[in-house]
Amino acid sequence: MVATINLTPANRDLVGYFNSWTANFGYNGNGEFSPNFAAATQWAAGNVSGTTNSGVIMNGNFAYVPPGGFTGTVNNLQFGTDLNGSAATGFSLATAGLTVQIGDAPNAALNGAIYSLSHGGSFTGVTAPSGTAQPGLYDYFGQVGTVQNGTLGADRLYSFDGNDDLNGGAGRDTFVFDRDIAGSLASSIGNDTVSGFVAGANGDFIDLSGLASTAFDTYAEVLAASSQVGADTVIDFGGLGTITLEGVNRSALTSGNFVF
Repeated sequence: MVATINLTPANRDLVGYFNSWTANFGYNGNGEFSPNFAAATQWAAGNVSGTTNSGVIMNGNFAYVPPGGFTGTVNNLQFGTDLNGSAATGFSLATAGLTVQIGDAPNAALNGAIYSLSHGGSFTGVTAPSGTAQPGLYDYFGQVGTVQNGTLGADRLYSFDGNDDLNGGAGRDTFVFDRDIAGSLASSIGNDTVSGFVAGANGDFIDLSGLASTAFDTYAEVLAASSQVGADTVIDFGGLGTITLEGVNRSALTSGNFVF
């Protein structure tokens, strides 16, 4: 199932928030289950002392089966600060940040992402002491795709390796397409859809500075790769993927809508 993330007025930059969260994590361990690993409704990782320390809680109905597999259903991952609670009482975050809605059985990518989160707060993956490379949450996003919903303000939404649905909402939003976002250069950004995009002066932005392609690093090249398909504008990067701007007339686009 696709992962859904709703930005908040306090956290309008998805990757910016996660970077800040990692910088304040300060924990390296396996986390803790509530009530126990065999039949859990929560798993949490983070230091329980200090109001500025980052923490993460996984909610659902799941079990941990050694040597490294979750079974059951994961509802969501909650990110924030000031982790409180215990295995007996359950866990909570005094200050909520962002929540990733999952609603699915944990697969290998999510299993690895949980390990990477609890061992240093990495979103791009870590190497376990055994030498096994573990994926990060960004890799999981690339596998299942994301739906990202913005706020009434100026948001920053991000494309991952899979197919993403980016809804900026109101405000002058920036949609970032970075093939290196997961820590290694991906072959494609996927086939992404952008809704709520405002073209023209004082409009929104498509950031292609991380696309890493000399074939699409000017406005003229991107415009030549775009076409009107019904009410939408589709930018076709060939093997690198596509961006569909829903409800946008190609003729309304200007160079000011793009960042290279």
